[in-house]
Amino acid sequence: MANHSINDFKQAFYGGSRANSFVVNGRFPQGVSANNAPAIGRFTISAASLPKADIGVIGIPFRGRMAYYAGDRQYSVWPITIYDDNNNFLWKAFHSWKEKMDGHVTHTVLNNNFSYSALQMDWDIEQLDHNGTTERQIKLHRCWPSEIGGINFDMGSSEFVTFQVTLTFDHISYLQGL
Repeated sequence: MANHSINDFKQAFYGGSRANSFVVNGRFPQGVSANNAPAIGRFTISAASLPKADIGVIGIPFRGRMAYYAGDRQYSVWPITIYDDNNNFLWKAFHSWKEKMDGHVTHTVLNNNFSYSALQMDWDIEQLDHNGTTERQIKLHRCWPSEIGGINFDMGSSEFVTFQVTLTFDHISYLQGL
């Protein structure tokens, strides 16, 4: 008969994953910067997640019953929350990136020296274990900012300012920990 004590639980449980143990590495396209923003690096991201991936279902009727088969894979967009910094370079850099993808005034791609695909960048998400080493790592291919959220101000708040960015991407590679 199994003993269901707290000691049994603690011996079988290895501490769990921590929601605050992650790193996001990304880069901006060439020519996108604002106030010396890094072209590549780890950013001051407050919150992110591993993106959801769905496989569609194809139902085929057969003699009064349905036979189901796997359909196409679809990825959701990837929302991240970023800490605004004193120089505001990340907010400006994301807007500069989006401006190159679709000019606000001209409604054209403002990337004369490169192809459109050069404006889509790969980003990595690493989940860290208790010792700070990478436990799980995925790569999002061909990311671009489809939405850049506003920045809210509040005289009564003592919180850091954050803003949302939604990145759209083509597909995921599982580099480690699958």
